Amino acid sequence: MSADSPIVEEVRKRRCELSERFGHDLRAYYEHLREVQANYQSRVVDQITVVRSRRVENEGKTRR
Repeated sequence: MSADSPIVEEVRKRRCELSERFGHDLRAYYEHLREVQANYQSRVVDQITVVRSRRVENEGKTRR
């Protein structure tokens, strides 16, 4: 993906729109995100535990 790809341009555009929406105030944006998080608390994941798949464990045994 080049630096001028349509995806990169879209991300930059959205970043600029968000910045303008909150008056270029990162703290205001942070507070907004905290409010959204509070409104959807049941959907927020506290911690993700990575569990190795059995396939990976079995591959390790056959390589020894």
